Amino acid sequence: MTAGRVFVEGLYKSFGSSGLLAKWEKRVLVLKGINFELAPGELAALVGESGSGKTTIGRCLMGLLPIDKGTVRVNGYNVDELRGREDKAFRLSAQMVFQNPYASLNPAFRGRDALLEAVRIHDRSISRHVARKEVEKLAKIVQLPLQRLDEFPTSLSGGEKRRVIFARALATNPSFIVTDEPVSGLDQPIQTQLLDLLRQIHEKQRTTMVFISHDLRLVRYISTRVLVLLHGRIVEDAPAELFFGAEGPSHPYSQELLASAFNPYPMLKDSRVRKPPAGGERGCSFRHRCKFAQRGSEGKCDNIIPELKAVSEKHKVACHCI
Repeated sequence: MTAGRVFVEGLYKSFGSSGLLAKWEKRVLVLKGINFELAPGELAALVGESGSGKTTIGRCLMGLLPIDKGTVRVNGYNVDELRGREDKAFRLSAQMVFQNPYASLNPAFRGRDALLEAVRIHDRSISRHVARKEVEKLAKIVQLPLQRLDEFPTSLSGGEKRRVIFARALATNPSFIVTDEPVSGLDQPIQTQLLDLLRQIHEKQRTTMVFISHDLRLVRYISTRVLVLLHGRIVEDAPAELFFGAEGPSHPYSQELLASAFNPYPMLKDSRVRKPPAGGERGCSFRHRCKFAQRGSEGKCDNIIPELKAVSEKHKVACHCI
């Protein structure tokens, strides 16, 4: 088993109604053949507009959603086949930081109680004295003053809630962590502090991380690799240095996302970047917005879904025009 290694191949996931309505309602295919690998210690970002499938991938990686088809292997475990002791072992080796801190913390538990519970789940034989020491160690790692651990979630600031959640995720010493919009809704100085904290954790513990975000400014600050999602497919996979460097991304959609994120006049943004990309199951789903699209009955963009192919070392793009 290789700790921190992630392998995803041919991942499909759909959603639809269950029970009586399932017969009449069509299922919506959300992930359409996702393929990627992460080496131990990588910090990769999943980016894209709302509805692109970012969070769904994160939940599939954690085994929180059953998959329709494909292979998802994390830390040597086939995530969709976990049972019994193997499932428990996986839950200790992989953690997820969810987007909503208010739903992630039990309002009846003080911060210290939440961390004590997480520590003792990792090792039931541990004494309360040792568990308390471990909680204090976790608080130090996430730079949370010890006295704040005695507060209920309602008395903690947004940044303090996130620190408690980060500490709880670290309690089991995981080799893989998924963070879903971990600093959304916070002031920029607090966002920067928490991103610095995540980066320190990553560098010191060599934890493999997936950072889910729609904000490319945050992605540029923290990630080493960028995977761009469009309508449930990866359209670009590039090193962050290349993606945010002078060369920039290659896919027209990635270029549009980047231009939108760093536009100094947000009120003057092209309205196209605010709408989900159009497209059906045939052809490229970005073709209606792409200035390079090969249209018509003979055009590849209208009729053939582009495959993710290598254009250089460690750089893949799904585009007929590249």
